[in-house]
Amino acid sequence: MNWFAIFRRRTEAGPCDLRERYKHFRELGRSLNVELVKQLPKSAVPECGKKLGIFKSGTLILNNDDEIAVLYDYCLYHYRRGGKNVIERHLERSPPPPESSEMQLLQAMLTAYFSLFRIEAIQPHRGAALRDLVTEKTLDLLDLSLSETGMPGMILAGRIITLPEFTMSSGAMIPVPEPVLQEKIGSVIRTFKSNTRVDAHRPFTAGREASFAAQVLRIALHAGGEDNTFFSDIDH
Repeated sequence: MNWFAIFRRRTEAGPCDLRERYKHFRELGRSLNVELVKQLPKSAVPECGKKLGIFKSGTLILNNDDEIAVLYDYCLYHYRRGGKNVIERHLERSPPPPESSEMQLLQAMLTAYFSLFRIEAIQPHRGAALRDLVTEKTLDLLDLSLSETGMPGMILAGRIITLPEFTMSSGAMIPVPEPVLQEKIGSVIRTFKSNTRVDAHRPFTAGREASFAAQVLRIALHAGGEDNTFFSDIDH
């Protein structure tokens, strides 16, 4: 991969060019997720659904359509067989061309991670500056929907994907009310941080992250109920 060319494109591209690149990868991500979901074993949805508290007595219990996207996201990244998730298996069996956008996105998905974030500032027509509540690191998230409807101080649970040009979410970001963070999720963060060496680039190992994400999502989905409203750029 020609990293010099990528760096030059990143530094020379204007805001409009960057947004177009973002839209390209966002659309590619949606198409790729559909393909990867089809490759999931039949046991993935019930097993992961139980961990998130939305699969009971053989039935998915969803408050709104966005919750299925959260479930699929968890399945894609955390349902493992033989130590590998569907993204890793797809790369082994059907790798796209090395220089393609699809390969670039798949490689970035391998290092994507789930965490909780507080919005530090809104960046108009671009996204938001976030602070990771696990690592305490800050990052700029390119998300056009969040730039229009997000607010400083808001807490979000979700997964981020870092590409050479920008960082975006893997899909829906779930708002978490401050009382829920303080009363329920805060203790989860403290427990995981006390038993794990937190890495600035990826807070937990794959297994620990799966457990952490399941606990946080279970609380967040239950707390929001039918009023859950997620952030996604589907219409942008």
